[in-house]
Amino acid sequence: MHYDESVPDAIPTPGAALPRSWLIAPAAALAVLALACVVAGNQSLFITLNSAASGVSPSLWSALSLTGSVLGMLALLAPTLKTRPRWLASALLAGPLALVFSEGGKRIFDIMRPAGVLESGSFNLIGQKLYVYSFPSGHATTAFVVAAALIFAWPEASTRMRLAILATAILIAFSRVAMGAHWPLDVLVGACGGWLIGALGCVLSAHWRFWERRGGVRAMAAIALGSSLALLFIDLGYPAVHLYQIGLAAWGIGGAASALGNDTETRS
Repeated sequence: MHYDESVPDAIPTPGAALPRSWLIAPAAALAVLALACVVAGNQSLFITLNSAASGVSPSLWSALSLTGSVLGMLALLAPTLKTRPRWLASALLAGPLALVFSEGGKRIFDIMRPAGVLESGSFNLIGQKLYVYSFPSGHATTAFVVAAALIFAWPEASTRMRLAILATAILIAFSRVAMGAHWPLDVLVGACGGWLIGALGCVLSAHWRFWERRGGVRAMAAIALGSSLALLFIDLGYPAVHLYQIGLAAWGIGGAASALGNDTETRS
């Protein structure tokens, strides 16, 4: 692992480093917003935001939520294995802790979702009607794990590109409120946890550099291929974007197959 030791506030990455402020600032902002949710009223804020989002096409929110699922993200990243395998490696290394954080939190807190608390018809509901295990949002966690993996494993990216990645993760996370599946607090806590866990995954990938070996890339490609194939058969609860789900599956299958069949141009 090589990084600039003259910068004490840097996050170590091979070949370059990002200021630690890139780790702290988003996490702090999400934590402050989560606290504001508690103060302002999580339920009333949900109704306001959910109503405001109803003016946007339900298909857009469905597509964003589908993309933010674990299967969706694996398929989305599959083609990057050819040139930037560390992205998926960082996300996969963060995966076990993200699963414990998200699924463990859901079981420990056992908070009802909006559909289990609010009267039917009092808010905009898109897709499946879910009732239980609301906190934290798994989609928000996944989106921000991947966002952190991309940003911290790509230190040479421009600030504009990093902000674009963050904005995409925010839209995916917000889609869960727009669809009526999660409270704002669920999303903010999930996003904060996912961001920190994703950064940890990037640090781990700097130590466990299996993604630089052909066998490591092939193993990740096999995972991505299996996940992408699953998208063709599993009903994730987004009927409005069924064709998009098929297209995302095809994207992942093509990317994973390409990584399995050809030599990769590995970058850090």
